Amino acid sequence: MTKEIPVDLAKYKGLKAKRNELKIDEKEIGKALDYLQNSRAKIITVNKPAKLGNRIEIDFEIRLAGVKIENGISKNHPLILGKSHFVPGFEKELEGMSAGQEKEFSLKIPVDWPDKTIADKQLDFKVKMNLVQERELPEINDDFAKSLGNLESLSALKNSIKDGLMQEKETREKERIRIELIEKIADESKMEIPENLIIEELEVMVSELKTSINELGLDFEKYLSETKTTIDEFKKRWRQQAEKRIRVDLCLRAIAKKEQIDVSDEEITERINQDLKYYGSAEQAKKDIDLKKLEEYTKNVLLNEKVFALLEREAEII
Repeated sequence: MTKEIPVDLAKYKGLKAKRNELKIDEKEIGKALDYLQNSRAKIITVNKPAKLGNRIEIDFEIRLAGVKIENGISKNHPLILGKSHFVPGFEKELEGMSAGQEKEFSLKIPVDWPDKTIADKQLDFKVKMNLVQERELPEINDDFAKSLGNLESLSALKNSIKDGLMQEKETREKERIRIELIEKIADESKMEIPENLIIEELEVMVSELKTSINELGLDFEKYLSETKTTIDEFKKRWRQQAEKRIRVDLCLRAIAKKEQIDVSDEEITERINQDLKYYGSAEQAKKDIDLKKLEEYTKNVLLNEKVFALLEREAEII
């Protein structure tokens, strides 16, 4: 947003917000313990028939009317039995197979299968089981807690987990209150939003969707096809949300200007240096990242943080 948009700010000091009571129950701690236990499981090769949950490696070949299909052959293909995404019925056929065993079978592919080249077709499979592995879980006890670091007992581990979970909830609750405050201000402030800003924001939202879809390893065009949605339909659906995002951004800027809140070059440099620590190589980061855009983005983040801090200080949070 390059153009200055006049904003008639609503009251932004002395606002009221209710803080939710935060609790950590034993179920949440147990879930975290399960995650830690599973993350430290040992994978051992076994001479047993494959069952659900086992890690296996297979050779397979897939044919349609006697002809190999595209990507229909693979060697030493790894998968977790029961948790992969093969066609329905495929993994069921692998249950009970031992290493070295071969099997042939046929499956009818559902009519609504995403890959239309094989949907509603009868496919023939030839599979060889190469490897069956089990996950050996460590026992959750004092020794397990000690193996994780500076913890003397399982009780200490549970307390550490509880503290971590509470910190996460407090961060989320703080963010929720901030959003509640600024959205109240944005709703009650007066401004005229040019159409071009809405169009620009909708393009940003489409770009964000593309990025999230690509990060899932999916093709964006294929995603649109499978969801039977167009970009224009998304934009129409998101228009109100885009206007809301613009109103919030304009109010944050207006408050910063009115309160004479600014960010120094030193603050920007310090935050960027902190962020680049997680990049791995600072030199590589400088090659891959547009530093000018990063500086502008970082300045906006820091400015917003200062405005939110002001709103929290001036608010009555009960």
